[in-house]
Amino acid sequence: MAESEANVPNPRKADLQKLRNDLAKEVESLGKSLKGAAEDLGGDKVWVGRNARAWRRELDGRHRRLGEQVGKLLPIVDAALRGEPEKVSAAEARAYERGA
Repeated sequence: MAESEANVPNPRKADLQKLRNDLAKEVESLGKSLKGAAEDLGGDKVWVGRNARAWRRELDGRHRRLGEQVGKLLPIVDAALRGEPEKVSAAEARAYERGA
């Protein structure tokens, strides 16, 4: 890093923080996205029989796995945020902004 170049706010950290804020708003709805369909099928409201029960079990499993995966997203972003410095050189910031 050149001595004459000042450090600037880290644009990658700013992008990660924006991602985290946006994701935090969506996590609950993402985790519940298949819940309504699973409940409708489970109550014999829309489909009955052996195939319906098998499909419901599949949907329940997918709903559970989706919730588990969504639950892992914020900790991943938080870990990435912790690994980023607050300030970087202007050259590093420019390189990030260019996509390098």
